[in-house]
Amino acid sequence: MGNHIYIAIPIMALLAIVESSILSRFPIGGTVPQLMFLVALVWGMERGLEEGLVWAFIAGLFADLYSLAPMGISSLAFMAGVAGPLLLRQVLPPRRLLVAMLLAALGTIIYLTVYALGLRVFGFGISFGGLAELWPLIVLHTVLIVPLYLMTSALLRASQPRRVEF
Repeated sequence: MGNHIYIAIPIMALLAIVESSILSRFPIGGTVPQLMFLVALVWGMERGLEEGLVWAFIAGLFADLYSLAPMGISSLAFMAGVAGPLLLRQVLPPRRLLVAMLLAALGTIIYLTVYALGLRVFGFGISFGGLAELWPLIVLHTVLIVPLYLMTSALLRASQPRRVEF
């Protein structure tokens, strides 16, 4: 496990606070984006499946702290929503932004499905017909992934030392 976990914990804690206190008061298109999920997905796109899963697990724990769902449901859903698209990414063409948008939509669908299944298992009254009403969230994630992806790529490139050869 690398040093990235020391970055993930404060970032996800900050995003959890922003989501629960600020974004919940100003929904976009009637829905609140899951920034923690998107950041975990972007990190996985940039740094690989293992780091993406660690970030998704941490994000899920913070998401569960601010929800009424049983602890661990969001972690499981976030990890499934990150793992599925990142495994599929290996067979997709290397177009970065279009692939990132596709992966965000697919990851959101997987995340929402696993989350609804988990809630259903624990006896929460969730219907799968309600998933159809979450299309605005899927579209919002598809749009928001672009600036997050570009910003994360630029930050990672700027933070990595350049290789010097003689």
